[in-house]
Amino acid sequence: MSMAKSFCLGLAACIVLAGPAASQSANPAAIIPLKPQFGVPEADGQSRAIVAAAQAFLATLPPAGRSAAVFPLSDDDQRANWSNLPDGAIARRGIRRGDMDRSQLAALDRLLASVLSDRGMRNIRWQLAAEDSLGGRRFSSDLYYVSFLGEPSETAPWMLQFGGHHLALNVTVFGPEVTFSPMLTGGQPLHLRIDGDQVFITAEETGAAQTLLDSLDPQQRKAAIRSGRVAPLLLGPGAFGTRVAPEGVKGSTMTPAQRELLVAVIEARLGFMNEDDFAEAMAEVRAGLDKTWFGWWGPQGRLGTAYFRITGPRLVMEYAPQRLGGDYADHAHSMYRDPQNDYGTAWIEAD
Repeated sequence: MSMAKSFCLGLAACIVLAGPAASQSANPAAIIPLKPQFGVPEADGQSRAIVAAAQAFLATLPPAGRSAAVFPLSDDDQRANWSNLPDGAIARRGIRRGDMDRSQLAALDRLLASVLSDRGMRNIRWQLAAEDSLGGRRFSSDLYYVSFLGEPSETAPWMLQFGGHHLALNVTVFGPEVTFSPMLTGGQPLHLRIDGDQVFITAEETGAAQTLLDSLDPQQRKAAIRSGRVAPLLLGPGAFGTRVAPEGVKGSTMTPAQRELLVAVIEARLGFMNEDDFAEAMAEVRAGLDKTWFGWWGPQGRLGTAYFRITGPRLVMEYAPQRLGGDYADHAHSMYRDPQNDYGTAWIEAD
């Protein structure tokens, strides 16, 4: 793994252009020396469904498309080739949504639905709708890409990537095990009308965080509120190997009711995962809850205007409002990382 740092805060021609011959990632490579052999456990029903959906998607592509979509598992540049920035600011590679025909788009949706929960699929729909609402050539739901590191398999490790502006899913599959770390969500605008309904994309998570903050007693609040100013995102693109020092109020000092409120904030984000892998991730989170910290940077009272971070043995979650656009509540970059298994390092990295 890279050296750690600490902080206290459809068309074949188009497909080929987007493929492995394109320019390298603007992010530092996520360098992971791979094990010479992988002892992959037997796949379970959930991972077999994910593998089948991935193989079915790849089967819809022409040979040039498949070549552009699949990278070696050892491609450390492609592994890190995701960003909160819009298309053009980073040379994304893989298959672009705008180049897919209807059957390919349908197969992609089935693949994503095998990986995500209904809530996770809804979040993608909302984020893509927000992107379309921005308008212009650089902002479109067509400008999101899918790629793979390694061939989808029940017996070998592989990785699915899907994303674009404000969205990056990096899903590593290792037999029955699946990790979603790192995962970027958020978006701009966060408030918009979809199918006649007014939507606030991050309402559940920001509301849960405010409820937790409001539950704290004066001494706990003093520990949790680190600053009245919004903090920057720390673990975004290019931050593989970075370690963030825990700050705020510690889970071991919370009442049982407060710890459940902390869990609710985490579930609002990790609930994007399919039910099976969500249950496993939350079991690990709960096991380390006493060593999990909640910190707050920024104003209080208006949802989505403050940065908050949850730091525990098996997760770091950031919610980072952005000034660009003029309203902190309408633009956010949200990161989730598992510091013990980013990109599946616990399974694939050489000792």
